[in-house]
Amino acid sequence: MNTRLMTRVVAAALLAALVSGCGARQKAADATQDPVVLTAGDLVPVTRTDVESGVPVQGTLRPLSDVTLLAPVADVVEQMMVKEGQAVQRGQVLARMRTTSIAPAAAGAEAARSVAAADLKRMQNLLKVGAVAERDVESAEAQLKSAEAGAAAARKRLDESTVRAPFTGVIAQRFMQAGDRAGDGDRLFRIVNTDELEFTASVTTDALDRLKPGAPVALTVSGAGGRQITGHISRVNATVDEATRQVKVYVLVPNRDHRLAGDMFASGRIVLNRAAATLAIPSGAVKTAGGGQQAWVVANGKLSRCNVGLGLRDELRDLVEVKSGLKEGDRVVVSQIEGLVDGQPVQLARDAAPPAAATPARPDTPTASGKAGGKR
Repeated sequence: MNTRLMTRVVAAALLAALVSGCGARQKAADATQDPVVLTAGDLVPVTRTDVESGVPVQGTLRPLSDVTLLAPVADVVEQMMVKEGQAVQRGQVLARMRTTSIAPAAAGAEAARSVAAADLKRMQNLLKVGAVAERDVESAEAQLKSAEAGAAAARKRLDESTVRAPFTGVIAQRFMQAGDRAGDGDRLFRIVNTDELEFTASVTTDALDRLKPGAPVALTVSGAGGRQITGHISRVNATVDEATRQVKVYVLVPNRDHRLAGDMFASGRIVLNRAAATLAIPSGAVKTAGGGQQAWVVANGKLSRCNVGLGLRDELRDLVEVKSGLKEGDRVVVSQIEGLVDGQPVQLARDAAPPAAATPARPDTPTASGKAGGKR
């Protein structure tokens, strides 16, 4: 064998030895590597769901129609016709004020109108025969107009002493009882209509250019079993609050089934981006390493580190969209566990837990068969 051939043989042998030794060390490492013990709560499957991102908001749901009715006259409340929580129709009588002071004034104003009308007619007849000047007729016309205005105001005041519902709704509050004396402008009722609610929230100005009327809003209502509701932006305030440097956004929420009450608190977000039926995992399953995003996947009883491409982040549900690197059904590690190694064996806690040691039965303790463990 020549020298060149001998050199090639030796080199090949050395290379084989090196490769064999590296594989042996790896196999030895795999064989001696302790498995990582995980519980069911440490793993979550990759699933398909709707992922949304947007501007977080919180605020109060208020009735769109909300009016406080005031006492029309300073007098005694003669009758209260409704109670709190009672549904009323538009025009329905709610209360009557005592009219002993305004009814005579209305009658007197009507009498003055009748006299002024008669005077005008008489002046017009006298003008035809030349008994009065035209200016006398004009003066009578002016007096009649003044009397008519006074009579109309008195009738209106008398009619307003009967308090009626301005719209169909519900009596939210009643501030007085029959027999109470009300001052002019004192509160009598608060009436609301909750067919539509308005949600008001304040947002930072950096999102202002993306907040447009019609944008969807997803909310969760406190005190309603976590009920999920949706609405749309109806308008955006044109000025910034001087104290908070935020702008108010108004959201219209339909409530035809009346399952929501006014003044309930809600929180959620203005939805700006949405991915439907996309792959998603909890944000806690994503690790940043080597300038990229990674996730630990458990497959065939071992850990595998996978590079993942991410999309939308759902801040409220703490989810992140997965665009690449994982498939539906993959199990990823969601817990913050340090020291994980690629290829490391995985053992579930229920498999790793040793069987409970049997407790010797006491002589007077019944066994599983119902017999006593000791002599009788």
